[in-house]
Amino acid sequence: MKKNLLVVTQLSNYDSNGKFILEADSGWQMCIGRVRELLKLNPELTITITGPDDKVGHEQFITHPYDINPDLWTEKRKRLTYVGLPLIPNALVSRYDFNWKEIGDRLLLGWHHTCPHRKFDAVYINDPMHLRNFKALFHVVGKYTPKFFVHSHFIDNPECPKFPTEASLWLGQCEAALKADHNFWQCGTSMKIFFESFKRDFSFNRLRDVEKKSEPWDDGYSIEEIERPVDFSKLRFTENEFNSIVRGRTVVFVPNRIGGMGRSSDYTNCGKFMFEMLPKLRSTRKDDDYVVFAGNPSQKFTNVELMAMCSQWGYVSLVPNAFNRDEYRYVAAHSDIVLGIYDKDTYGSTASRECVDLGCIPLWLDVNEYHDIAYETDQSGIVLAHDMDNVIPRLNGVINTVRNNPKRVIEIITQLRDVIRNRCSYEKTTLRAARVMGLV
Repeated sequence: MKKNLLVVTQLSNYDSNGKFILEADSGWQMCIGRVRELLKLNPELTITITGPDDKVGHEQFITHPYDINPDLWTEKRKRLTYVGLPLIPNALVSRYDFNWKEIGDRLLLGWHHTCPHRKFDAVYINDPMHLRNFKALFHVVGKYTPKFFVHSHFIDNPECPKFPTEASLWLGQCEAALKADHNFWQCGTSMKIFFESFKRDFSFNRLRDVEKKSEPWDDGYSIEEIERPVDFSKLRFTENEFNSIVRGRTVVFVPNRIGGMGRSSDYTNCGKFMFEMLPKLRSTRKDDDYVVFAGNPSQKFTNVELMAMCSQWGYVSLVPNAFNRDEYRYVAAHSDIVLGIYDKDTYGSTASRECVDLGCIPLWLDVNEYHDIAYETDQSGIVLAHDMDNVIPRLNGVINTVRNNPKRVIEIITQLRDVIRNRCSYEKTTLRAARVMGLV
């Protein structure tokens, strides 16, 4: 069944020079993972995916998509097209900025009414704030209206705002939910929270309209991608260097953004762990038997700063900035424990799921998706109190389990991995979504 799909990405990881870090951007990884599975499901499907500008002299990324996922672009080159767009490297501004003429020109929308074979059957938009823009652009420039599918990856609702009131995304997200042909949500918890907030501002009938065309499509990860062999030529450290740092110690991985201290939002609570809890962990353990690595993709605190602030408590920096994808996968696969302590974000990061697939025991707050996954496997021992009062004793207990009870470690990881793969992996979840979008 011949179909054309447009995938519009929303990216938020970039360095101090305004270069997008696609290899460390969960939005990019999520979109490319779904693209991979969709192309497998329908051999007659063609996909165009947008991203940062790739025009010579105006490249807006550290690594080109072709180099991050070379196998995909090589194998599917006749069915997968990359279109670079001029994007502003600011997570808030990018949700309001829309270069109408440039985007229309680069997508060749003006030709679609005379070249029907170029028309898109469906548009998958990775951020609800741009639904209205693309819907109007297709109507005016393309002179047709494909089906629009919106994926909401977090909710900027009034009860738990993510951005300042002056730039709130809430009403934009509500408009997208109403106008989309179908809504996918980051997870079941996120969808429920949206509905609770939505019904305070809109009528019962409006709520029912949105509910009827909504379902979770877990932000997820790709089993195939996360487990593929590491390209050692892309590591900025050697295995010997890694092993000399670890020296048989338990590895604790803190994969997400580190903020706080007035420098940036610490919605991940990773800053709270690194600056407030890690010193307490060191003081409670008699032996130097653990080491902490941090993904730190946003680099709001540089790795050099983290070494100066946290090395005495067990943190070690392997590279001068954010991990590339191969470095991230190597560290995750050689870690014992992964920390997931979001309390405001309902999903709690893709990284914690990827790390579990690679063999880490997670420690999660007893909230939202963390709670649902942990209790689906009856692993109450891995959940932390919502107020985080028991992080240190729980972490101490899991370190002891890793060091002294390998059989129990295997039991925990096996149970969690089975649930996460079925619930979160693109390999398991994409077929249903493809059917909803009419692509298979």
